[in-house]
Amino acid sequence: MGSNSSTQASSTSNVKKPGVQREPDEEDVDVPEFPPDEDYPPPKQNSLKKDDIYEHWKYKDVHQHVRKIPGKIDLSFQQLLDYLVVPFRTDMQKVRALFMWLCVQPITTTKYKNLEGYPPEDLARTPRGFMKLIKEGRASYASLFAVLCRKSGIKCAIIKGVCKSAGYEVGTTDTLKDLRSKWNVVWVKDSWRLIHPLWACQTVIGKSGLDKWTAYDDEEENTEGWTIQKINEFFFLTDPHDFLYFCFPDDPKWQLLTVPYDLNRFVRVPFLQEAYFGLGLKLITEQSCILHDIDGVVEIAFRVPDDYPTQMNYDLLFKRDESEVDLDNKTPLNKYVLMNYEDNIWTFIVRFPVPGVYKLSIFGGHVDRENVPWIADFRLVCENPRENCVPFPDAPWIGLGYSYEAQKGGLIDPSQKSGLLVMKPHQDVHITIMVETGINIKVKFLHILLSENELKERFYCKKNVGRIDIMGKIPQHGDYLIKIYGKTKGVRGEMTNICNYMICTEDPRPSTKRRKGWENAREKLLRKGVKEATAVKDIDLLKVTIDKFVNAGLEDRGDYTKASTRLEFLEVKQTLINAINRRNDPCLVRAISMARGSGYVHRLTTLVKQAEDLLAELRRLKGFQHPIPDLNKPIIAELMNYKSPLPMVHDVMIATFLLLGEKEEDLMIWEYIQNLMRKTGKKSLMNRFQKFNLADVPEEVKTKAENIFMRFTEDDVRKTSAGAASFFVWIQKVMKEPDPPPVTEVAKNKKSKK
Repeated sequence: MGSNSSTQASSTSNVKKPGVQREPDEEDVDVPEFPPDEDYPPPKQNSLKKDDIYEHWKYKDVHQHVRKIPGKIDLSFQQLLDYLVVPFRTDMQKVRALFMWLCVQPITTTKYKNLEGYPPEDLARTPRGFMKLIKEGRASYASLFAVLCRKSGIKCAIIKGVCKSAGYEVGTTDTLKDLRSKWNVVWVKDSWRLIHPLWACQTVIGKSGLDKWTAYDDEEENTEGWTIQKINEFFFLTDPHDFLYFCFPDDPKWQLLTVPYDLNRFVRVPFLQEAYFGLGLKLITEQSCILHDIDGVVEIAFRVPDDYPTQMNYDLLFKRDESEVDLDNKTPLNKYVLMNYEDNIWTFIVRFPVPGVYKLSIFGGHVDRENVPWIADFRLVCENPRENCVPFPDAPWIGLGYSYEAQKGGLIDPSQKSGLLVMKPHQDVHITIMVETGINIKVKFLHILLSENELKERFYCKKNVGRIDIMGKIPQHGDYLIKIYGKTKGVRGEMTNICNYMICTEDPRPSTKRRKGWENAREKLLRKGVKEATAVKDIDLLKVTIDKFVNAGLEDRGDYTKASTRLEFLEVKQTLINAINRRNDPCLVRAISMARGSGYVHRLTTLVKQAEDLLAELRRLKGFQHPIPDLNKPIIAELMNYKSPLPMVHDVMIATFLLLGEKEEDLMIWEYIQNLMRKTGKKSLMNRFQKFNLADVPEEVKTKAENIFMRFTEDDVRKTSAGAASFFVWIQKVMKEPDPPPVTEVAKNKKSKK
């Protein structure tokens, strides 16, 4: 975020000396928070979200206009604004132009040699002079943005408060008093919208504060961090609920929420970063950044989007100065954490070697990214560690379970998708995994006490064509790690870890009992409030009551589960309604996908059908909506296992991928086709079929594909390969479908009158 990031600065980054990025408390310019001679609308909660009023792609012309700005135009506010805002009609376009211009200014690196010796009041009369004051810490980004907006006829106020910026220590109030900041609200689309210009323009990276935290009993170097110039879109028109994870205004009305937070709640909410929101993650465990152990364990879980392959990671640190017992164990603390993937959920299970205060930092991003961004921090308080708590055998960076790394590595359809197995001593182990042809596999077994040679006597891996079986018997109590390595045959280099399983004889997860005993009057009211909120359709009310319930640490007697389920259902339903009202193709696709993957599709049948019908109508207006082949794991596995397929099978797949836009010369190589079928996320085969439009295919490509598939019949292909037959049927349907009738102006007018 504007306050921190896990990305490492390179020698080519636009960096400045280490320091904390912050707006000055006192300024040498006179820019009032609210203009005294103007009547501003009162603050209130917005009915629409950022995505409902702002779509980035619609403002490409604004961005291009800003990039072409003439030199030395910043010597006059009038000249600058004549260029930036006069060509545009809407306030949103003007705000966007001003925001983009401010973000690309090299304020902290410009020397301003010709402006030396001028008093602040003279410098503030020009944009360039104002930026010199900002560099010297005598003016703020928020003040300059307010001046630009007001001179452009746009209502803009300056809001003061505290922020969880660089230097904030998760779950504490002590550091907040030193983290004062300023940001703006602008009046666009008949509502107040939040913008944090400083954080949108700059990012502090690398600030660790390791003088107070340690991963094990060695000295660590403390780093102050660097400020790099980078546009951070998250802090442009940020939704109030999301903004409150970062900034707390002095005046609670400017939270822009119906039910404002108090400072204590602001401190306790999960310390999430903007990457959390950008990736579409959802924290599904306790909604607090301060977590206490249950039976010596803390569990944290995130749901990730099913169409975006996400890899997560973590660091566990120990805070000596707040812990009564010192940590003298040389084992890295990361080995006390299990990171498991199952059904689009990453779960972190933390156990503790000694009582004390810990911090868990979580990172996550696309599986192919070398450096993944910072997601969240949690303050973990352990009072009662488990007896004789020992580290796990290892902490593999890809985690446990059948994750995206396993799919990339060529593993298919495992008998166990979760990487955590709880078993009894002397119980038999049997894990079966299908393997793509041409993949070499190696399996290692690890235990904290038993050597690899001892474990080889009790566990083994049986390799068959297209399959491996991992078998054995648990010899004694403890934790056993199974590490699977893979590599494509003929490819140089070492094998890489692609999948892991942890077998535990004692369940490492916390028990479900959160507390015992009686409830006082306040707690009874909270429980009653959750039940009452569950019965209505108010999403905001339900969120507030659930948060209060969780923060009070009340035992779940079914009411919390029911309320959480109700909230999730209402959010899915509202997402569908919003998408239908917006009539936007990507929004409809996301909403339909969310509904179908939520478990509530049977209760939302009418809305889902309405959304799907609308999506089909929108796509028919653009081109034509084509059928999607019946793809399943056996079909894909069959084709992936062909080392050298029969010509008929190869030809059918060539025709398929020609229509999908691939080059014919590339498709002559079977391994290239297999690689296309292996892709996930936005480049996945299913996603490409969903977005396919025959009208976009050039005529010569259609002819080539048709000439190939016309040589065969469906029966011939099906007798040769059931997998290829599925693709053949798709080609047949697509090529034989009539083009949609053109939509005439008369038809459009009739439809609009309805």
